[in-house]
Amino acid sequence: MTTLIETLKNETESLRIQYLEMTQNWAKNNFAKMQESKFLYTLNGKYFKNCFGKTKAEDAMINRTATILNKGIEIYISELKKDAENHYEISILKLASRIEEKGLNVKNLKTLTSHIGVNIETTLTDGIKNVKAFTIIAEGIIQRPHYRYLIK
Repeated sequence: MTTLIETLKNETESLRIQYLEMTQNWAKNNFAKMQESKFLYTLNGKYFKNCFGKTKAEDAMINRTATILNKGIEIYISELKKDAENHYEISILKLASRIEEKGLNVKNLKTLTSHIGVNIETTLTDGIKNVKAFTIIAEGIIQRPHYRYLIK
């Protein structure tokens, strides 16, 4: 399985780089939006609540926003990039186990990878069986970039 994991990592390196870049850009934009929060005020460079939320969830969100802003943008970006890197590693392990379930002969494995927009598609074959693995990446103004692999 380790050779399959290494093969998948080599084939999807462009996905990893693109995903980390998307996460970093989203983090910068999200941090800027948090700085504009009407629920916070600054004093000596620190953020504090200027009101309480109507619900516990809103109050928790205000506290979380203040905590993130007080840490600073560099720490926020590095934490999100670390989460993205962990997501990439876990998704590769899951993908490898799902491919192994298909019964491909890893010794004769050949791969073909292509980028289609922001998504990636990898075809794996051992000469007898073919498996297609492809990603669906989603992101938005509010939603942090994320993806998952689908297999045919």
